[in-house]
Amino acid sequence: MDNNKKKFDFKTFAVLHFILLLYSFVGVFMKLAFQNEMFSFQFFLFAGLAVLFLGIYALIWQQVLKKLPLTVAFTNKAICIVWGMLWGALFLGDQITWYKILGSLIVFPGVVLVVSSNE
Repeated sequence: MDNNKKKFDFKTFAVLHFILLLYSFVGVFMKLAFQNEMFSFQFFLFAGLAVLFLGIYALIWQQVLKKLPLTVAFTNKAICIVWGMLWGALFLGDQITWYKILGSLIVFPGVVLVVSSNE
């Protein structure tokens, strides 16, 4: 096996997408934090959740990179576009437009291409 290629399994891929799901909530938490008065309990609650999720993400991200090539792991971060759009609609009342859906759909072939080209 080439030293530059790392083998990965379904479990590692599932962990990657779990932490990307956590990462996608950071934007929601920060928007919720800044919708409240600065230095209020709600501000610190949501900002603290954002920092907590970023910390968990960072720790597990490093472990995932031991098993996945950086190009594969980083390319999969594009899924956060879809998660962010969904969370914005569910928790923040954002509109999901056809342009947003089309843009998200354009991301997926790129992810598939990068992931499949590394096998």
